[in-house]
Amino acid sequence: MNPYQLDSDLENLQQSLHQLDTDRIYAIQKRRNTSSVAAAMDGRYSTPRLLNALLENDPHNLAPYEKACSDRIAEEVGREPRPGYLFVPVDRPSRRDLTTSIASAGGYLVSTEAAPGNVFAEFLFALMVYIRLGLTQVNLTGNAIFPKVTGTVTAGWLTSEGGSLTESQMAFASEGASPKHVGAYCEVSRQLLKQTSPAAQALVLNHMARATAAEMDAKLTSGSGASGQLTGLLNVAGIGSVSGASATYGTILDAVKNVEEGNGIVDPTKAGFVVSPTDARLFRARERAVGSGMIMTANELGGYPAQVTKSIPNGSALFGDFSQVLLLNWGILEVGVDPYGASSNLFKAGLVGIRSIWTCDAVVLHPESFQKILSIS
Repeated sequence: MNPYQLDSDLENLQQSLHQLDTDRIYAIQKRRNTSSVAAAMDGRYSTPRLLNALLENDPHNLAPYEKACSDRIAEEVGREPRPGYLFVPVDRPSRRDLTTSIASAGGYLVSTEAAPGNVFAEFLFALMVYIRLGLTQVNLTGNAIFPKVTGTVTAGWLTSEGGSLTESQMAFASEGASPKHVGAYCEVSRQLLKQTSPAAQALVLNHMARATAAEMDAKLTSGSGASGQLTGLLNVAGIGSVSGASATYGTILDAVKNVEEGNGIVDPTKAGFVVSPTDARLFRARERAVGSGMIMTANELGGYPAQVTKSIPNGSALFGDFSQVLLLNWGILEVGVDPYGASSNLFKAGLVGIRSIWTCDAVVLHPESFQKILSIS
């Protein structure tokens, strides 16, 4: 029906808008359905409940809220989780304390609070050194290409009233990114999943988060870019370096100066150093000059904060504006439970295998924003 005698293109547009409104209504209803399921449970996401439901192969009945969340993520990313797995929401991590105590007789954990459902994601973010330095997080659904300006416009002066400005050209390049996967696997007893407190169950995920965070930091630092790894900052083309042989305070200042000369500090609040414990000790024990104090004091180098971590190799340090590193997160944390695992010994021993897979990548927008200090001695 076309009472206003619309042209065909406007009529098609009108029909499309009606469909868009319908899609929005359906989306609102889905969110309401998910919220009502949450209210029928205990009002919060529970990873332990999810693990137990996967163990029984019945998430639809035993963990309906967690199943609904997984379904919504599957719709957003355009694919279903692998059989036996569910997607776990990892955005908007929030910190929530767990109330625990040590029983005098057995030393076991007792909890009066349910563990937060996103304890894995929150704990992972809290542990990652580069998150603390200000690394930028970006949520994606597909492969991405990030445009970069490699040549900029140059200003000039008119030599006379009738003169003209010299033309300058901007130059562009692009940096591609695609999903890469990091994960952890552990085995626990069925009794732990069935009978212990949520806080004790959360310990399993916390240990998996520690391992995943350490691996993420290590590869963000020195990943090869091959064999499914990220390309780490030490291996990104275009990042300059200074020699750290017989390092002095001037060595630190040279790294800072090189970044500043390249206009590489975009956000001064996100600039800092990454240094290994061994090299941090060296800088804490070595004077800037006789009687002038140590090179590193109060976890600062050259006036910037310094993060000390084993994720960077001994003999190397990094300085830069870490807002110029993008951690690309496809929002997909898959958690799966395998009661049998790779070996039938799990079945004999009453153990359960738990595996987590995180999907991510990293891109350095401006290599000029970073400097390496190598061969520190």
